[in-house]
Amino acid sequence: MAISQSDQLFQLVKSLTKAEKRNFTFYSTRIQEADSLKYIQLFELMDKQKELNDLQILTKLKGIDKVQYSNLKRHLYKQLMTSLRMIHIQKKTDIQVREYLDYVDILYGKGLYLQSLKILDKAKILADKSNNDLLYLAILETEKNIESRHITRSGPDIVPDLIAKSEEKIKIIDSTAKLSNIRILLHSHYIKNGHVKNQDELEKFVQEYQWVKDYHKKENLTYHEKIYLYQSLVWYYYIILDFENCLIYAENWVNLFQQSPDLISEDPDLYMRGYHYILTCAYNLRHKDKYDKYLDELENYRDTNYAHFNNNSQIISFLYVHYGRLNKYFLHEKYNEGLKIIPATLKRIQRYKSKLDAHRILVFYFKIAWMHLMAGDNDTAIKYLNQIFQMEVGSLREDIQGYSQLMFLMAHYDAGNYEIMEYLVKGAKMFFAKMQEKNKLQESIIKFFQKIVKLPMHDRKKYIKGFYEDLGKLEEDKFEQRSMLYLDIKPWLAGKF
Repeated sequence: MAISQSDQLFQLVKSLTKAEKRNFTFYSTRIQEADSLKYIQLFELMDKQKELNDLQILTKLKGIDKVQYSNLKRHLYKQLMTSLRMIHIQKKTDIQVREYLDYVDILYGKGLYLQSLKILDKAKILADKSNNDLLYLAILETEKNIESRHITRSGPDIVPDLIAKSEEKIKIIDSTAKLSNIRILLHSHYIKNGHVKNQDELEKFVQEYQWVKDYHKKENLTYHEKIYLYQSLVWYYYIILDFENCLIYAENWVNLFQQSPDLISEDPDLYMRGYHYILTCAYNLRHKDKYDKYLDELENYRDTNYAHFNNNSQIISFLYVHYGRLNKYFLHEKYNEGLKIIPATLKRIQRYKSKLDAHRILVFYFKIAWMHLMAGDNDTAIKYLNQIFQMEVGSLREDIQGYSQLMFLMAHYDAGNYEIMEYLVKGAKMFFAKMQEKNKLQESIIKFFQKIVKLPMHDRKKYIKGFYEDLGKLEEDKFEQRSMLYLDIKPWLAGKF
């Protein structure tokens, strides 16, 4: 669905920090008197509104008709972006480099060729500092253009050096683009197919993407080549359920940033994402000490730098830190303690709800329901599972929706709702019948509930213990282990015999 001009502007206004608002007001009032600037008045009116109301704004903007109002919104949007650029140019090296290239265009147009070249030298230093090979190539191309048209500072070594550097950057950019492509291709593969499900899928996948593994043998990789390679290998090993190697490359990812601290401030989101995958792998491997260590590091980084984060980084830090905290309590099986952090998590979900995709909310509700179930609060678990069922997400994360169906059975069983269990089992079976992907764990749990509700109470403990032992055998199958990453039913069963 397309976003209207008003909605775009309103979203931008509401995303501004206090510092950004102050800067905009200062920037605007420098141009002319504030009270004569209608767009400032429009800005102030929008800033005060909780929900956008164009009609209300129009009544307060005296002498402005609908056509003028539309033009005014466009003008305000442009002025806000200009103001934001002035702030962020100090923080983002890439923006500074692009500004230098703009200066060069202006100076070149005035015939000031030597000044243009001096600016390009400054731009090179910044582009090199941020490891931006694409911008560095743009600088070289601009320099070659000037050198080819004018007698400037050309010497016997200038042109060969420019050509050699340009060819080197082209090779690096080509390699980087290939790795960037494979990174997003592997991510897309996982979104579409999930983990490999059997030996045939594993062999086919490895055969298709084997060349990715060989890339790390290449010497003198640049920063961007390395970061894209590590991301690709994280996805490669994650898909084939090799969490040990997945963890190694996630650690390499984070270490790469830590070797060049300036790069962390350039892209804090990617830095925190690396930590997220470390935690995911450590959780799946049940490496408790390593998990706690890296979660502490992530939280310390977030706490130290939060004031400097933009809106997106604040949301990213919330997702990874709060998800990490929830999993920590699952890993240590401290469910009652885990309940204590849920109110803060829910508060943040509500705060960022308009900016969170349905997938994120779905996973959080699933984890929250699971925490309540394991803590013995069946009613609250059922409440959040019902919220999942009411979400209009289609086939999004069918696996989570399926595991929610199974958890629903567990919660109602714990609540003693035996009289409706048969009905609930039928509902779950109907859901799984429509699912594209099925696994043995799902089938086993369905059969378990079908039978146990028909057994006398005195026979149930023995049956539960037997099912628990059967699941141990199921865990030996590498391809079935993946299903237990989301719904580890064994601790739930263990509490019943």
